Amino acid sequence: MKAATFPSRLQAEMSYDDDDPFDFELVTEKKSRKGSSADQSGVEVGPDRVLFFGTKTVVCAVREMPQWEAVNFQKPKIIFQGEPYYLSRKLPGDVDHPFRYELAPWPNYQEDPPQTFEYDENYVAQRDGRFKKVRPVTGKSSRYTVLYPVLGFFWSGFKKNMLEPKGFNPLRISLASCVFAYAVFVGELFSFFFSASGMWQRLFGSGFLWLDYLCLVLFPFDAAIRFFQIVNGSSRYPDGFLEWAVKFIFRPRQ
Repeated sequence: MKAATFPSRLQAEMSYDDDDPFDFELVTEKKSRKGSSADQSGVEVGPDRVLFFGTKTVVCAVREMPQWEAVNFQKPKIIFQGEPYYLSRKLPGDVDHPFRYELAPWPNYQEDPPQTFEYDENYVAQRDGRFKKVRPVTGKSSRYTVLYPVLGFFWSGFKKNMLEPKGFNPLRISLASCVFAYAVFVGELFSFFFSASGMWQRLFGSGFLWLDYLCLVLFPFDAAIRFFQIVNGSSRYPDGFLEWAVKFIFRPRQ
């Protein structure tokens, strides 16, 4: 991240009162209040810009970040330059940076929330190009490519540590696995409707009927939950097949 000077027009819209460290507001007049001051320097985080106003940090973003907002009264923790924050207010921006997020220091007494985001250039790059192709670390295509439609069924840790370094975008392969799961589900419906037997049963015998019911019942339900994780953007590494169920069963008890 490199230091940058925020445009004077936007600086004039912000005001900070030294007498009250928690007083921060967006003003429409270009003339700031008497005695107000703000840090004239900011930092660039990719296409975003960050300004500092006393204890407040304002992220001027080019794209919306809905995952920063509270869900079920739980505010995610946002790590920026090694310091924890939470979203205190969301404000309208200008043409170049339509979204402004006011961050306040995370209270020391507050317990860690279920979600934590580290706001840096990598985060912004993933936000702006979540489904872009990933370059393999070795620069060569992986032999796993032939298994592309089913790679998304692997669990999140395998996607992060094994598949992404080999050039597979975890979000793309997860989405492909959801589409594949629904395609198998539709195929099973047609097979049962027209021949009164499942696809796997027809191919390999009655001993594989359990696999037909697995595809008919679990595939669509699992794909729906994982598809929601992809659309929600809560993580770059969506869960694998039934990983969400294991996390729910073995989640820490309050």
